[in-house]
This record gives sequence, C-alpha cells and structure tokens, in this order.
Amino acid sequence: MDAPGPRPSGVAEALLDADPLVRAVPGLRIASEGRAPLSQERLDAVTGSLGLPRLEVVTDPAGLWSVELALSRHLARASAGDATDGGPDAGSGTAGAAADGGPVRADARCDGAAAPARPGAARWGEGPIPARAGDGTPLRCWSAGPADAPAVVLVTACGMPAGLAAGWMRALAGPFRVVTWESRGMFAEPGGHGPAPLAAYDVASQAGDLTAVLDALGIAGAHVMGLCGGAVVALAAAATAGDRVGSLSLWHGDYDLRDAAPRTEHQRDMQAMMAMTARSEEKATGVHRLMRRPVVLDSMRPDIAHHLIYPYATPLLLHRYGLLNGAIMSHDSRPYLSATQPALVVTSRDDTTAHPAGSQYVAARLPRARLVTRPSGDHLTAFDAGPEVVRIAERFLSDVLEDA
Repeated sequence: MDAPGPRPSGVAEALLDADPLVRAVPGLRIASEGRAPLSQERLDAVTGSLGLPRLEVVTDPAGLWSVELALSRHLARASAGDATDGGPDAGSGTAGAAADGGPVRADARCDGAAAPARPGAARWGEGPIPARAGDGTPLRCWSAGPADAPAVVLVTACGMPAGLAAGWMRALAGPFRVVTWESRGMFAEPGGHGPAPLAAYDVASQAGDLTAVLDALGIAGAHVMGLCGGAVVALAAAATAGDRVGSLSLWHGDYDLRDAAPRTEHQRDMQAMMAMTARSEEKATGVHRLMRRPVVLDSMRPDIAHHLIYPYATPLLLHRYGLLNGAIMSHDSRPYLSATQPALVVTSRDDTTAHPAGSQYVAARLPRARLVTRPSGDHLTAFDAGPEVVRIAERFLSDVLEDA
C-alpha cells in the first residue's frame, strides 16, 4: 500500500476551505502582518498549486474591505498554526489572538480573531461532484463516508459554502454516508467563472434539488437533516418526495408560520433585506456597499466569517441570495406539516436568530415528531457539530434504523 502523502499546510487547507470566496471575487488583497506573516512568494506557490486566483499580499489592513479582512484573518490563523506545528514559516512564531474568542474590532489586527481555524475542506469529503437539477441547473455536491452506509443528506443554510457543514460531515461520516450540496445559482461550475445560471428559485425547486442530488450520487433514500433555512427545504422535500426521505431532523429552523408563531428581530430584518436585494441587482448593489464596511464582521463569528460573508461578496451573489433565501424566509411552511416521516426537531432557549417558538410549533404538528429544546447554545452552534448535538443526532438516527 502506498504511504500517505504529506499533510497539506494549514494555509493550503484554509484556502481550500475558502475556495468559493476566493473564486467569486477577483483581485482580493490579503493583509499579512504579525509574527507569522505570509509572504507573497509563499502565497503564490500555494494558490498556484491549488489552481486558485492570485491574492495580493499587503502589509497594512487599513484599506481592506470586509471580504478581504475575513479572508486575511482566516489565513492568518492558518499561518500561525503552521508556525506552531513546525510547518512553513515555523521560525517566525505565532500570530497574536484575542483570548475570549469573540468578534474582532474592525480596527484590530488582521490576525486578531481568536477562534481556532477549522480543519479545511481537504479533510471532510469528496467534492465538488457535479449534478444537474430537474430544470438543468448545475449543482455542486459533496460526499463523505462509505458508499454502502445509510445515507444522511445535509440541507444547510441557503447560500452558504458547503464548508459550513464540514463539522457534520466529519462527525457522521463512517457509520453513515453523508452528502450535501450548495444552493443553486450561487456557485461556479467546475472550471467556470462566476456563479452558474439561476433559473427557478422557489422553495419547490430548491427542495427538488435534493432528489437530483440523491439521483446523481446513486442514493435511493436518506435521512434528511435541515439546518436554519435548510430546515424549510428539508421539510418541503419530506412532504413531496415520498419514500426518498425516510426520516427527518430539523435544526434551529427558520420558518415562516404566518401568525402561528413569532419571529425574532433578526428574522424580520433579514426578510426585509432579502426582499430589497431580490428586486434587482441594482438594489443589491446598494446593500453590498454597506456590507463592504469592515464593521459588518463584528457580528460574524471570526472562525466562520469567510463562509458567512460569502452571499454578500458581490452584488450578483447578494441579488441571488435575496431571491433564494427570500423565497425560503417568506414561504408559509404550514402546508408541509403533514409529512409523515419520523422527525426530530431541535432548537435552544438561547437562539435569538430563529425563534424557538417556530420549532415548537412545527414539532407539535408533525405527526411523528419529537422535540428537543437545548437549554443553551446559539444558532450557529448547530453548525459546529459539537459533542452534545452529535449525540442528539446519533441517538435519533439509531432509533430510526432500529425501527426500519
């Protein structure tokens, strides 16, 4: 058997993790400062080996915009990790970091984000695997775990890179085959430039993409796991795709239930923004100018900011995000509550992003649902796949498999 190849550097893995962002926005600059700086020569070598566009290294972060700062901080953590591990540039020490893991001030050092870098895309699945939706729209899929294992499909937050779901891919792959895909019209086809064409953007089309992914990967049926707005798409698929969806789990769902359940201030504000940006690319351009300000990163968790900023990275992406996510956020989910599959509904008392009352309403009306309300944990912790939430998921999946 061949010996395994050398482990990719932290910077290479970080760039793989940020691949969609680097490809979506040409001409990005990266600030390199502190005690583990990235040289232009080293960065050129890594981007060249990965087939990524060139990134320009600058020494002063003062003139960078939000996407450039998010990417700079992401790469700074990886470069510091390489130095600590004795990897490239090891002699230059480690970059400084705030101790509390909170958001970094807009005027802080570009390497000041405290949260450790997530393991990169190279370690969590095979992809992107091309697929085609029923209307011909190209899709990008990922798969991890044995091909003959029970399948779990992750329907993650609309418009976000697949890397946001990497924790779940790593946590469940092995006992399960875990697959996911990215929102239609938001990402480039392999070898393409700019996002692929977007035709339909309604919830029914987005739910139909799930069966297209199953077909492309040769999967007859699966447990479907929806997170955030992905819970709406998962619920729609469960109600319409028959036995292709064998069971369902809905995590911190962002539902529109009309007057049946309240929504948070964040949900109301986001829905208004989506309505504005969906009107035209010109309207989206005005919002994009605001999203370029470094201060927007103050409300984004530093270790995943390079994913969270993605749908705001260009006016075209923001316009399409408004169409796709706006369709999800404004869609009445109540007609889908007839879905008869075994279902797990998870929320937490601390979720100020998607109101827990929405999940409670959904769980009370799905015929075969059980509700888990976590005593703590904000909205984004559902994406982290920490030990507590993984145990909840594994326990439900075990029960479902035993009953099958």
